[in-house]
Parts: sequence; C-alpha cells; structure tokens
Amino acid sequence: MKTNIFLIIFGLISFQIFGQTGNVGVSTTTPRSTLDVNGSININNEINLGGSDAAVGNSGTAGDLLAARADTVAVWKKFDLPTGYLDGVILTANYTKSTTAGVIFTTGGAVDPYNENTSITGWSVISGVEIPAVKVTKASNIVNISVQTVAQITGNTGVGSFGCGIFVNNQLKLVRTNNVAGTSGSYRILNFNASLRNLTLTNNQPTTYNVKFACIARNLPSGNTLHIGINQAASPTLNAQMAGTALSVQVLEPIQ
Repeated sequence: MKTNIFLIIFGLISFQIFGQTGNVGVSTTTPRSTLDVNGSININNEINLGGSDAAVGNSGTAGDLLAARADTVAVWKKFDLPTGYLDGVILTANYTKSTTAGVIFTTGGAVDPYNENTSITGWSVISGVEIPAVKVTKASNIVNISVQTVAQITGNTGVGSFGCGIFVNNQLKLVRTNNVAGTSGSYRILNFNASLRNLTLTNNQPTTYNVKFACIARNLPSGNTLHIGINQAASPTLNAQMAGTALSVQVLEPIQ
C-alpha cells in the first residue's frame, strides 16, 4: 500500500513539473521569459540552436560566434579573420577641424634652426584647428597628424620665408620651413604630416594630449605681408575657404 501511495504522489509531482506551460525562473519569482535565469550559467557541453520536438538543433563548429537576430532564433556565425589581424592596429579616435582665421606677418624674425620639444612661446597659433583633448588609451599607440594650409605673399618684392610646426602639449614635434616668392598675390599650398609613436600614458591610465598648429615669420623684407591660413582682401586670387587651414588627428592602437 505504501508503495502505491508513493507512486501516485510522485506521478502527481512529475505532472506538475513537466506538464506546466508557464515561464520558469531560476533565483527569481517573476520570470520574464520561458526560462529566466537570475545568475550565472555554467555549460559543460554543446548549445543547440533552432531545434524542435523532432530534431536536435545546430551546435555550430569550433570558432563560431553566437549571433542574435532580434526576436527570431539566434544562429551560429563563422567569422574568418585574416592571418595576423589581431596583431594589427585599429582606428580608435579621429578628430578633424578647419578654420579660415589664420595668421598675418608684416615683419620678419629669426632664421635659426628649430629643435624638437621647443616651447610654443613666440609662435603664432592658428587657434581654430586646435584639438584640446586627443585621447590615447594604450601604451602602444600611433598618433598621425595632418595639416593643410596656404601661404600667400603680397608686397613690393613678393618674397617671404616662414616656419610652421605641430605642437603637442605646447612642445614642437614637427616643423617645416618654406617660402613664397613671385608677383604680389602668389601663394603656396602647404602639407604637414607627423606620425608620433607611443605617447606616454599617465599612471598607466587613458591620457589626453593637446595638439596645436602654429607658424612663425623668418625672412620677410619690409613692405611685404605674409598671410598663412587666411586670404588677403587685396588679392582676388584666393577666397577665404581656399586659403583656410584643416587639421586631422588619427589615433591607432592595438586590437588586443
């Protein structure tokens, strides 16, 4: 008799566990889906997707990634990465600015050489393209800086020389000297490219750097005016946009 009672009770319990059609919750009394797990899941075997009462689902192959498809059944996806891909770098930040407000020189200056890490003091900054916070997050990094602008000369002799540089935290990192010569209104298109490697992290934490573009007059005979990044109103050769300055900064860092 006791055996029969036990079998009847076990059968009723089994019916309640396996015959119910509501949601099931683990560590939650208000499950929001068919199976709601409020905690971590430990899986020691395959995960089959898209199965039915009559067939086992797809367990994928080694290296597949689980891809969600909104409210439809998730699927296994294969992503083939080229050899060496994870050893490369990716673009993690990009900054671009442009301006038509440049600098004007009416007198010359020193023609001495320039040294790396020289202070920005004495240089004329084209402030409209300043990038105040270029962020690097990894100790291994490459920061590429590109600038394009225009230098134009007007005056009696139509000649003038100058230097332009890229400054990081107000220290000179790249400089180019050049000159413009010709009839009044002559101009030269200028391109600057700097590639800086492994800017230092402060306390091994993500760090920001300030990037500026600045110029300085060198040899400029009396009676001449040198414009950099700004058009000369007296000359119809260039309009404001044509004479402006554009600066771009790209940060490249390892994938892993």
